[in-house]
Parts: sequence; C-alpha cells; structure tokens
Amino acid sequence: MRRTIFDLFARSPFGPMQDHMLKVMDCVRLVPDLFRALEEGDEEKLKQLIQQVEKAEFDADEIKNQIRGDLPSTVFTPVDRTDLLDILRFQDRISDAAEDVAVLLNMKELPFPEEIRPYFWEFMDQVMITVEQYARINDELDELMEASFGGAEAGKVMEMIKILGEMEHATDLEQQKLLKKLLSMEEEMGALNIVLWMRVFQLVGDLANGAERTGNRVRLFLSKS
Repeated sequence: MRRTIFDLFARSPFGPMQDHMLKVMDCVRLVPDLFRALEEGDEEKLKQLIQQVEKAEFDADEIKNQIRGDLPSTVFTPVDRTDLLDILRFQDRISDAAEDVAVLLNMKELPFPEEIRPYFWEFMDQVMITVEQYARINDELDELMEASFGGAEAGKVMEMIKILGEMEHATDLEQQKLLKKLLSMEEEMGALNIVLWMRVFQLVGDLANGAERTGNRVRLFLSKS
C-alpha cells in the first residue's frame, strides 16, 4: 500500500523530508553520468540520462508538493512547520540545479576538450562529496528528534555541518582552478562555448552550494531547539 504524507509524519516529522532527499539524490547522482556520456561522445546515452534526470526531479517535486499541500493544514508535529518547509525548500533547490544542468546540456552540443577534463573531474568529485555529506546529515534527522535535538547527537550533526562547509569551500577552490583553465582556452573554444561552459560550471557548483545552504538551515533549526 502506498504511504501517505500523513503516515510519514506519524512515523517522524522528518520522514517526508528524508523521502524527498532520497529523490533529490536520485537526481544528483545522475549528473556525473551526463558528463561521462558527453566525454564519450555518446549522444543517445546523454539524451537518455537527461530524461532520467528530468524524471527524478519530477518525482522529487511530487513529494515536495504533497508535503506543502498537506503539512500546513492536516498534520501536527513537534517540529515547527516553518523549519520543516524551509529545509524542504532548500533541498528542492539542489534537484532544481541538477535539472538545470541537464537542460543546458540538452540545448547545445558542447565540446569537452581533453585539457579541461582533469580539472573538471576534480571539481565534479568534490561537488558530489559535498552533496553526499548533506545527505548523511539528512539521514541523522530522526536520531536528532529522538535525542530531543540536544546532547551528543546534536553535537555530532553540528560537526557534520561544519565539515560540510569545509567541503563546499574546497569545491569553490576546485571551481576557480577549472575556470582559470577554461578561460585560458578562449581562442581554441570560442567565446560562446566559454560562456556556456561557465554557466554549466556555475550550475554544477550550485549543487554543492545548495547542500551547504540546506545544512546551514538545519544548523539554524538546531540553534533554536
């Protein structure tokens, strides 16, 4: 039997947020595959992956919309609704960024010069490490509630959020190196491709930025508890 949002909230006020994050991660984990297909010149695989990203993002939105529709009017929880909906909103931005990457790659065939690939994959790997860190924080939300948002569990999550910030900073440094390399190739790639790649890099970086912002929203929630 399909679970309702009410059933999820009865289990835990964070249950729907965690279900939503699982769908967000389904979306995000496809992003590196997009660039592998681009690197391999496999246009058919790239199109299939773009469709998969769009479907995963749609599924995440379905959960988001159900939560937003049901939570304010029908569900009593020990956690402030504003906190829950804010965490949901920030998580949603992560999957939105993943879909934006897919949409942009679908608009124009971009050259993927070998010279920038090592820099790109260092950046991409750091982005994924950062988003996965927030996913682990999200997994701790049930334990936080059981610990009444205090004690050792709260300290553990706060430390995880601190590490998340450090990971996002490392992502920024990798992005800077990548952009520097990209801009050095303007004559070879052409101005339009440079501009489009810069936009791609920004959107990929938004995955990590979104993860950090969501973690900071959890930190704010904990500071009020």
